[in-house]
Amino acid sequence: MFQLAKRAPFNIAPERGKNLSEEVFVKGRWKLITTHGEANFYAYPVEAKVTASYAGLASLWCLSYAAFHISDIASRLQREIDTGAKHFDIGKFCAELQIYQYINYARDLFHSDREWPSSLKIPNVSAMFEAPEGRVNNIFFGALSWILLHEIGHVHLKHEKDIPVDQRLRQEFQADNFATCWILDEAGFGIQREFRVLVVCVALSWLFLNEEKLGQGRDHPAAITRFQESVAKFEMGERSAGLENAAYVLKAIFDPASKSPACETPKELFEWTANRLTELFRK
Repeated sequence: MFQLAKRAPFNIAPERGKNLSEEVFVKGRWKLITTHGEANFYAYPVEAKVTASYAGLASLWCLSYAAFHISDIASRLQREIDTGAKHFDIGKFCAELQIYQYINYARDLFHSDREWPSSLKIPNVSAMFEAPEGRVNNIFFGALSWILLHEIGHVHLKHEKDIPVDQRLRQEFQADNFATCWILDEAGFGIQREFRVLVVCVALSWLFLNEEKLGQGRDHPAAITRFQESVAKFEMGERSAGLENAAYVLKAIFDPASKSPACETPKELFEWTANRLTELFRK
């Protein structure tokens, strides 16, 4: 899976592959290597190196497992409910698929690397795309591309480490912007953009999980601020499937107990969910 991870920044936006190779990586002048320890991804601009911990990859895959199944279940139920129904409950389906066990393991990995629980499915890297396992992998590699492009942005923009905190925070926003714009700027306005918006939201969900477990670090902006900055670049329509599925994922993971209002469009549901996140993660 790590070998495929190296291709994630190319695969998420293949229309920009040549630019990534020739303008950003400068003929291969960069390295992606694995490390041990807690879930983390880190950039070393001077060395043109990005590290991905095994725990970080495992944590993001578990979150992607949850994201695929939540969006799949919720979107199907939404289309099956009777006209006029306002709410539906995915709780029993989440229990059957052990969704929250995967999410809890993903959270635990931010503190330290841990053995893979025997009760959870092991990632199947060779799963066919049409199979649920393949679709989980697709979300995982898509979300991973945003995280890696964020770190690659630090390298490409020649960011520095030994600078005042306010400048470090500014660099984090610049790296987020690099990743989001790289993925979306030439995505068009069809199904590709819908998918890319969803996986960016999954990547941002990983930041929320990190903050929930470890708190906000001094040299990184609050997760909710990073989320708001990235979402402002989505430019999606009222009937966006990407926003709809992202709303289901964000609500089920971070706000499962509340009831959403009867929203007229997916975009309205997403905006309500984003407002709830602002309330939950307000500093």
